Amino acid sequence: MALSPAAFAAALLEEAQETHPWLHHPLFQTIYRGELSRARLQDVIRQQGCFFLDTLRHAAWKIISVGGYTPTFEDLERQRALIPLVVEEGGEDTVGGKTTAHAYLFIRLAEALGVARDQLFSTEYLPTTIIEKNELFLLQRSSTLEALCGGNIATESINPEHMQRMADAMEKHYGVDRAALDFYEVHVEVEGDHAERAVRIRSKLAVTDEEQARGRLTLRRAITARRICADGMLEAFVGR
Repeated sequence: MALSPAAFAAALLEEAQETHPWLHHPLFQTIYRGELSRARLQDVIRQQGCFFLDTLRHAAWKIISVGGYTPTFEDLERQRALIPLVVEEGGEDTVGGKTTAHAYLFIRLAEALGVARDQLFSTEYLPTTIIEKNELFLLQRSSTLEALCGGNIATESINPEHMQRMADAMEKHYGVDRAALDFYEVHVEVEGDHAERAVRIRSKLAVTDEEQARGRLTLRRAITARRICADGMLEAFVGR
């Protein structure tokens, strides 16, 4: 029997909190504690650029996946509801706001850590990093349900906690000036809203047993992809 929308959302959010590797994986625990060397942290940041430099396209797929050749009125409403997510990724400064693109903030973070822009964009990605990105983009393209459960609920729901820990570690253990940590700070501020927006939209999409099973599997696929990437970086940069 299908859970109520509220109960299903709570179950997904709880599972993300308990299993997401950004909160629990040994790699990120070593970063939180300042135990990873600066050089190896630079390697991690460069690998993360595979996804973080491409989040605008990732967000845009949420809208593209809504509806079909002849959209319904409900499809149009869902598309409009998702526009703020895309604007935030692409930069609110494009519509009169102050915050620039999240990818630009990531570039500033990398440069503050000592990774030059040309280095960041010429990174040779690990196979596990590519697997992560391919799976996350596949989920975004699959349907609105997969896009929301695989992105907003799986990861953005835990981002406020993770990003705050990363910002604190960067400043305390790695000497990164607070002014260069806007990439983390903006995610602490907006990701809770992203997750709540996703829950509201998803509540109309996952009401049957079959839909909830898809949503649950999607969450687990996304978290597994994140874990595979973290495992790859741990082996490549800590295990050697």
